[in-house]
Amino acid sequence: MFTIILLLIKDILKTGLYKGNSLLKTLTAVFVSMFSLCSAQSVETRADAGQSAKKITRENIPFFVDIIDKKENSREQLMYYPNADLEKYPVFQYRAKIDRIRPLKVGKNVPDEIWDLPVRIVGDIRGRDSITLRELAADKILVLDFWAKWCSPCLKSMNKWKELQPKYKGEVQVVGLMLDWDYKAELMIHKMGWNMPQLIGPEVYLLNYYFCGTPVTGPSAWINKGKFIGLSDARADSEKIINNLLLGLPPSFSENGDRKLKKGKEEL
Repeated sequence: MFTIILLLIKDILKTGLYKGNSLLKTLTAVFVSMFSLCSAQSVETRADAGQSAKKITRENIPFFVDIIDKKENSREQLMYYPNADLEKYPVFQYRAKIDRIRPLKVGKNVPDEIWDLPVRIVGDIRGRDSITLRELAADKILVLDFWAKWCSPCLKSMNKWKELQPKYKGEVQVVGLMLDWDYKAELMIHKMGWNMPQLIGPEVYLLNYYFCGTPVTGPSAWINKGKFIGLSDARADSEKIINNLLLGLPPSFSENGDRKLKKGKEEL
């Protein structure tokens, strides 16, 4: 800014604008120019701040996640998955815009905009098409397990939860969040007999980056009493973590709690 002021004064002296005018008029011209530059910069700064602070809502999801129509691949998908319901689950590809999503730090409370974000649910026993994390959690420990059909450790993790969820149904709610073609969630539920809610769609990709800090399958995000308490590996001893939490002991997430995801996890 100081350099700009010097250049303005130099231009005024060079063009002789000060001749025949009082010093006051000359300084007025300088300060008017300064004010114009500051105002323009302020407007630009406010615009950038407004963009980065855009509220996370269902209507604003395209701002945070690329939604790419891949219907031209429908025939190919049906060749491999002839039972896929592509009318109900059209072929879309999603990609989180990581420069527009600020990951939540471990130990922080989950904000209302995340708690109340509607996310598409598959095979809901009440027939709902969408649900929020607040509705899923109620007063329980909430575990968000990010998986994909092509991720072997993810499938083993989901099968593990199939056994653990009924055992701790009064204290824990496990939710699968699929990072794959939408139609595959319904097929996998029927094939594997999973009893946990399954979420799909672009909101899942936002939540994946929001909690994991990178687009990745495998980890589970744990939320307890409204607070994001850490990440566990797909191979972690989930029952031990649950029991520690119920006893009021540290959950022992090891290095996963500070987002240092281990090698072997499948990055998207």
